[in-house]
Amino acid sequence: MLYIPKEIQFIIDTLVKNGFEAYLVGGCVRDMLMDIPPHDYDITTSAPPEAILTLFEKTVPTGIKHGTVTVINGGIAAEVTTYRADGDYADHRRPMSVTFVKSLKEDLARRDFTVNAIAYNKDEGIKDFFGGTEDINNKILRAVGEPEKRFTEDSLRILRLFRFASVLEFTPENETLNAALKCAPLLESISAERISSELRRAVNGKKPMSLKPLTDIKGLRFIGIKNPDYSKIVPLQGEGLALFGFLYSATDDLMSALNFLKPSNKEKKLYQNILTLLSLPFPQSKPEIKEMLFKTDPNSVEKYLYFKKHYFGAHTENAHNLLRDIIENGEPYRISDLKIGGKNLINMGVSGEKIGETLEYLRELVVRNPEQNRKSMLLQKSEEFNRN
Repeated sequence: MLYIPKEIQFIIDTLVKNGFEAYLVGGCVRDMLMDIPPHDYDITTSAPPEAILTLFEKTVPTGIKHGTVTVINGGIAAEVTTYRADGDYADHRRPMSVTFVKSLKEDLARRDFTVNAIAYNKDEGIKDFFGGTEDINNKILRAVGEPEKRFTEDSLRILRLFRFASVLEFTPENETLNAALKCAPLLESISAERISSELRRAVNGKKPMSLKPLTDIKGLRFIGIKNPDYSKIVPLQGEGLALFGFLYSATDDLMSALNFLKPSNKEKKLYQNILTLLSLPFPQSKPEIKEMLFKTDPNSVEKYLYFKKHYFGAHTENAHNLLRDIIENGEPYRISDLKIGGKNLINMGVSGEKIGETLEYLRELVVRNPEQNRKSMLLQKSEEFNRN
């Protein structure tokens, strides 16, 4: 018997007590069968959406049009969806209409892969009409029904195939793989946000090399991705740089590809900073490290050094030690680190552009000689600089 949290079991029990069928379904069942703790729970049921809304105290009509209601119990949310059959797919992503059905098998038949088309409840056990349990045991990814139809209906399933192959370390069976590659041009119809989500998860999976059949046929060329160096990606996962390494090895314009994938502002800035640092000579001294810090920030320099080590095989221990010393000792490298500021210079009679020029001169001075970052010394140096 598979373990079901009591909060989720309550939802299933409530539906059953009211005369409906209800089962856990999809990825949570797959993960439970693989002894992987589920990240979320989906329930499929014969109950219509209106009944689901009335049976539970806390509900959100997440996708009521398609029969999905989010039920929240004990702080845990589950998506509860009425058995359905999908109508035609006009945009290769979502059905234009759905029909609510009475058959669990008919509901499972609309799903993407056999390993995701398994249902379970504690009273009836596993419901597996398409061989998903066997495919889990054999680590095989197989489309439910006709593969090309599955991918034509919802072309995001193409990327999901390669994401599951990477994350689960499963192998797509040949007919499913060939259909996915044949339908790859349909990926251009998918939103950038969804492509980004699936691609990130695939690149950060246990086996990112699973994407190779897709990139070999230039299936992601509309993003600018050509032939990634997969051997460099896994070591970068620990510092969250796998996508950067993937794009760095596979694109002529990393930022253009990244912009397509709609990163957060924080991620975009980090990647821009790493590219800036990669354009500089590798640092051999504290002043060089400090100039990198001045141009970017400590986190970016840390990530840059990690990337240099794990992507290029650079010897970064000395640079890491220098960086650590600078940060731990609070050594100055920014204008804001100076012991004097613009007001001191104005009081000395410095004005206009000379204020900025003087502060930058002092910053460069203390970068090389941090012991000179004293108010009296900086005032003296300011006088000398402006006297010339």
